[in-house]
Amino acid sequence: MTPSEEQVRAAIAQQAATWFIDNQSGSLDQAEREAFVAWLKASPVHVEEYLGIALVAHDLPEAADDPQVPLESLLELARADATDVVVALEPPLSAREPAPKRIWAPRGWSLVTSIAAVVLLLAGSLLWWVRSGEFLALPRSYQTAHGEQIAVQLPDGTELRLNTDSVVKIRYTRRERVVEIARGQAFFTVARDVQRRFRVAAGEVNVLAVGTRFEGYRTPDATIVTVVEGSVAVLAGLPPSADVTGFPAGALRVDAGYQARVDASGVLDQPTPVDVQQVVAWLHQKIAFERRPLGEVADEFNRYGPIPIEINDAALRALPISGVFDVHDIDSFVAFLQTLDGVRVERTPALIRVSSVTPQKE
Repeated sequence: MTPSEEQVRAAIAQQAATWFIDNQSGSLDQAEREAFVAWLKASPVHVEEYLGIALVAHDLPEAADDPQVPLESLLELARADATDVVVALEPPLSAREPAPKRIWAPRGWSLVTSIAAVVLLLAGSLLWWVRSGEFLALPRSYQTAHGEQIAVQLPDGTELRLNTDSVVKIRYTRRERVVEIARGQAFFTVARDVQRRFRVAAGEVNVLAVGTRFEGYRTPDATIVTVVEGSVAVLAGLPPSADVTGFPAGALRVDAGYQARVDASGVLDQPTPVDVQQVVAWLHQKIAFERRPLGEVADEFNRYGPIPIEINDAALRALPISGVFDVHDIDSFVAFLQTLDGVRVERTPALIRVSSVTPQKE
């Protein structure tokens, strides 16, 4: 069964809509741009459909905002258009009288398919905002307030967990899925996609992963990458082209159970083994520590609590402690500190001050 003229025209309109989306997103590389030009040159119908998509996409937002030209009117116009779907090509301009200037508009079925394509485009854009979709390569940001955590299911199936006081921006293209960590801590359970790599960017640090579970933590001083499952490639500087397959040259490989740190100057430390359950305890609303300095643990609590813990004594900040606490249970942590020898806790409505107690001579 051969396709009808209507089916062929509809398929061309769909291709035109796809090319329009890719051109608007700016995601085309040189080879794809050449393919687009070749597609346009293949038929005048291709040019007509593409211009129809561009025209309606340009005018539709204004029409939707103009009470004199509501969106419903455009759709009714498309439904009422009964022009034949097969249009004869006109002779060259040199062989006929000059045509009067007019505003170009798609013919018959082209108008219907163009409007339908734009409506689908808008519907897809709506899905982006409702479902964190990926149409048009439009970026979407996620942010958590102090003490807040969120979990987001991305359209490719990847799960994003965002810790307190964090900001990320998601952007999908035809070649890659990109998450930019502007601030804070994010955990990824990456869905496998052989067509598009998954890249996390934190300043000048880039992490490439496929089908893995890992955390990226961006602080003012460094970016820390911890791998729970699988492996990732960590690079400092510009990321390799999306065409690069396999493990990039010069990248640092970090396997499950290891953590890598890249300081603000771009120096990559060799991966070190860590207790990943302690590192990602925040996924379960916990702070877990085994012989960690008291100052570090207090700083971790300060990421969640409304009342800051202040420790100015350097020796006290270095005191190793162990325990597991709920991230919001500051009362239990304070009670724990009060059991430590040589430690005094003073609590006010605005501050929790921890200091050393000088032993009294007998």
